[in-house]
Amino acid sequence: MGHALRIGVVSDGKAGHLNQSLGLAEALQRLRPEVQVCQISAMARGAALRALLRRDSQGEAYDLLIGAGHGTHLTLLALGRACACPTVVIMRPSLPRRLFDLCIVPRHDGVAEDERCWLSDGPMNRLIPGEKCEEGVILVGGPSPHFIWDEDAVLTQLQTIAAQGRWQLSTSRRTPVSFLPAARSLSLPNLTLHDVAELSPGWLGTTLAQAAQCWVTPDSASMVYEAMTAGCGVGLMDLAPQKGSRVAGAMADLQQRGLVTHFCEFAPGSTLQSAQPVLAEANRLAQRLLDSRWLA
Repeated sequence: MGHALRIGVVSDGKAGHLNQSLGLAEALQRLRPEVQVCQISAMARGAALRALLRRDSQGEAYDLLIGAGHGTHLTLLALGRACACPTVVIMRPSLPRRLFDLCIVPRHDGVAEDERCWLSDGPMNRLIPGEKCEEGVILVGGPSPHFIWDEDAVLTQLQTIAAQGRWQLSTSRRTPVSFLPAARSLSLPNLTLHDVAELSPGWLGTTLAQAAQCWVTPDSASMVYEAMTAGCGVGLMDLAPQKGSRVAGAMADLQQRGLVTHFCEFAPGSTLQSAQPVLAEANRLAQRLLDSRWLA
């Protein structure tokens, strides 16, 4: 294409979904600086259906539309039809895949790759490595469908991890309210504890970009991939997997490939080493998209 690409990122208002879409859009922008990225709020179902029937572009023109989350599907289709531009959905969609030009699906979802369905190692994100410091990060999740939550086991592992070096710990929205008081009672001098509700929205990205090491409870799969993308050496804390969980299978696969270190393999006092090359799925898929028949 001879003109600057105008990319519309459709958002359903959920930060995790927008993070994936912007990860791809910003990677396209890094590879081709003239790319313009515009955020679009997803239309309500009825409005999207009417726009689809009317071929209404809301007065805007786009060269590519990107969205993640079921709530973005109809808006993607409506604007894609009106603007006659390709649509990229970042997930296994709830509508038939053939309605979209391209689906980008995490490998652990078990979908086969083909010309119009590309696989990613985990969800894409906006992280890029920064200048590393000695302080490490510990990210704690909570009960999930993928791992059996065991607070006592996490606290025991925390004592081993934080025995050497300096660490910052953040909870997540799923972390039980009992966890932080229990962690404080350990009185670990090398550990600074944070309640995620009190952190600024950009804290995680900035901190991971600067951290050389990161320990994560394995239920927090998106944070595992964010830490890997930020260039951290990543360790997985030990929790029992739920039977048949694809996310648990993905975490086991990362361990088997030597991309992360499981707590059971960790020698206390040693340093986690980052995988080489650093995971950069947004960059890889952005380049593939620029080389594709849709944007080449």
